[in-house]
Amino acid sequence: MASKTRVLFLIPSLVAHGAERQLCELVRHMDPARFEVHVVVFYDPGTYLGGELGPEISGLPHVTLHSLHKRRGPAGFLTAFPRLLALALRTKPHILHGYMDGNLPVLLAGCLLRKRVVWGIRRSSSDLTKLDRRALRLGALMARLSRHVDLILFNSEAGRANYGKAGMHGRRAHVIPNGFDIQRFAPDPEAGALQRQAWGVPPDVPLIGIVGRFAPVKDHPTFLRTAARLHREWPSAHFVCVGNGPEDYTGALKQQAQDLGIGGRVLWPGVCGRMPAAYNALSLLILSSTDEGFPNVVGEAMACGIPCVTTRVGDAALLVGDTGAVAGPSDDAALAAAASAFLRESPEARVERSRAARARICSTFSVEALARHTEDMLLSLLPGAAPALAQPAED
Repeated sequence: MASKTRVLFLIPSLVAHGAERQLCELVRHMDPARFEVHVVVFYDPGTYLGGELGPEISGLPHVTLHSLHKRRGPAGFLTAFPRLLALALRTKPHILHGYMDGNLPVLLAGCLLRKRVVWGIRRSSSDLTKLDRRALRLGALMARLSRHVDLILFNSEAGRANYGKAGMHGRRAHVIPNGFDIQRFAPDPEAGALQRQAWGVPPDVPLIGIVGRFAPVKDHPTFLRTAARLHREWPSAHFVCVGNGPEDYTGALKQQAQDLGIGGRVLWPGVCGRMPAAYNALSLLILSSTDEGFPNVVGEAMACGIPCVTTRVGDAALLVGDTGAVAGPSDDAALAAAASAFLRESPEARVERSRAARARICSTFSVEALARHTEDMLLSLLPGAAPALAQPAED
């Protein structure tokens, strides 16, 4: 292909959350000889949602970062959408690719401008009780409109299955798992020791962590109940909740920790700017979510050689394989039992589990695989293209 393929990605912001991180990893590793990439965000950094990840891609020669300067609320689209159309007319993308709340705007823009449209679906939506009325209405609308979408890319088989049951059937649908930067996320005991020191955690005690925004879907209350069970068996253990969220919800979680008698053993450091060091500081990671697609934090921790105990959500079980353990959502007893079994392992067994966790990410879920599969799928949408070889999702 003589000229570059221009792709415009639309995402609400570049806050340091999972889907946003995956988009940054994807565009960073896309082939600059074949692709010209435009990443468009709704909000300016600091206006509503953070833009912590912006600097990671703004300096890439094949990527241009734009903002629609959207105001909060639905009325903000009255000015943001015309800006999106103007930007698309100026940059002339071959493909419009939405993420999350960017999916419906790119479909409308694609229909008006006669461009190929791709939706990125990042959740499994297996637990509808955790969705508010807006999310439920939006999901129903997307299901009705999905037949007009040229390609839907899911990051998990669970997401493909659940959205398919809800009536979401694009012209084509494929599953491309998340990918992880195995150079950035790698075993680094020295960095982990320094992070423990910064958190005031002794070097020779268990440190169990959860990483994610403070939101009901992440189910921090179950993590805290799990921590309380572990504390009874491992009195020296410390626990860390990396992330942030609404002030009232954060306050309720801290009060729960106090009520459980572990308030003095739970750390709340907020968002961590050096996540590889944070992962390396852990003895193990627990994911207590009630809904996920393909959880980034599990893959990143595994790439650092940290074993993971996770709830059976999305494709988490597929991700950990036999290197970790899986329990049912909200089952703090099962999560604690699995975590305790890992903590009881011999030093030799822990080393072997660490190596196996990293090897699984390196061999199967690298960011290079994510980029190549996505590139193949995008190029397959262009006129005269050969069929893509990415993993299909049966409708």
